[in-house]
Amino acid sequence: MARVALALFVWSGTARATSPSDAAAAPPVASGEGGVETAPPRGETTSPAVDVALPARIDAIRIEGLVRTKPHVVRRELSFSEGDVITREALDLAVTRLWNTTIFARVDADVTREPGPDGRARTVVVIRLEDRWTLNPLFRFGSGGNAFFFRLGAADNNIAGRFLEVQGQYEYFDGFSGGQALFRDPRLFDRRIELLVQADRLVRPRQGFSDQRTQAIVEIAKLASKDRLRFALRASVFGNRFLAPLDSPRYFPGPTETLLVEPSFRVGRVDVVRIRQRGASVELRPGIGATTSDVASSYATMTGEALAFFMAGERWNFAFRFRAANVTRVPPHLEHWVGGLDLLRGFPDNFVRTRAFALGNVEARFTAFDSTWLAVVPTVFADAIAARSPAGPPGTALSVGGGVRLLIPKFVGSGLRADLAVPLHADLRPVGAGDQPRLGPVTPRADVGSLQPSFGVFQFF
Repeated sequence: MARVALALFVWSGTARATSPSDAAAAPPVASGEGGVETAPPRGETTSPAVDVALPARIDAIRIEGLVRTKPHVVRRELSFSEGDVITREALDLAVTRLWNTTIFARVDADVTREPGPDGRARTVVVIRLEDRWTLNPLFRFGSGGNAFFFRLGAADNNIAGRFLEVQGQYEYFDGFSGGQALFRDPRLFDRRIELLVQADRLVRPRQGFSDQRTQAIVEIAKLASKDRLRFALRASVFGNRFLAPLDSPRYFPGPTETLLVEPSFRVGRVDVVRIRQRGASVELRPGIGATTSDVASSYATMTGEALAFFMAGERWNFAFRFRAANVTRVPPHLEHWVGGLDLLRGFPDNFVRTRAFALGNVEARFTAFDSTWLAVVPTVFADAIAARSPAGPPGTALSVGGGVRLLIPKFVGSGLRADLAVPLHADLRPVGAGDQPRLGPVTPRADVGSLQPSFGVFQFF
């Protein structure tokens, strides 16, 4: 069996701060909408300005550099307007929020004292931005056994310059057609409320079966306390049907319909700085589900995740993630599946099937080269997991490795990563072909001590 997977132009969306060369390449563009001042035409200059110490009362806000994004998108990220007294903290929060939208390749702001149209001096907040290209193609394919699949689509998180995300994909899986449609409004009613609506029919290749899931998801979330608190509620309705697996032997769970409700709560904030990140957060997501399975008519889940990012100097970024999850007794397709490029590098896809696990990822990232059109970030990492096997007591697995991330900072969602991982340890008890059928599909073999290359999208945490 051979399996190949390729992902193009799909990225979690980190952005890059301005550099002197970028500033020269992005002259101001007039906006003139919603009370925002218009930047001076190309070739003209304003009168000399003088920096202003904060706090200060501002008389005007001038936004420069926008080409595609609407000025009101920028203004609603600010916590102040004309006539307010602003502090350095308020200005820094505005810059942080603009970076965190991921739709700008450059964000810069300062407060100056300059002559107004009537000749009187006034205090002006000047925000300089550079739009990123946000429309990206999505492509993925794979094969195994006698099956072949591919996905083809596109995503844009700044539709019509209004910071709205739309995504669509078509999937072909060994004669079956499906796809995904997604809509996200991160600022519903121009408030810090996020609405997500998603519908999809996709196949998830598992060991022993291929899970064709048809589902609809609605989630609404609220940001508070300078975005350091996030409250959300998600409802998912989905049905599972099963196709021939990419890997043998075959194992087919019974078809099910499921309703899952998941509130969530996050404390903390992770911010974008250049192509690096900083900050920390902790999120809890409990869930209650009802299903038609004969294994369990209802079940409960709990997932917790902690993230931490630290910067050192101008080039180093250290990243940490800890995730723990648990689910009560459910059929195999509703259990947790871990392995491969997404969570546990160096091990086969779906290497771990479990109802409870704790996972840790550590990365050291070095910015070797950074420009508007290309950034190169070598990385070293370690991944580890402790999980309870369906066939026995808890076990552990560990891998280490290194790789490189190739980014195009001018584009949203553009980045590829190549990793070379070495599995160092694995003592999880495998589920074998001779076990009772209720234990489910066979666990793939881990090649401890070997070199395992993998390719995929940029950062996953």
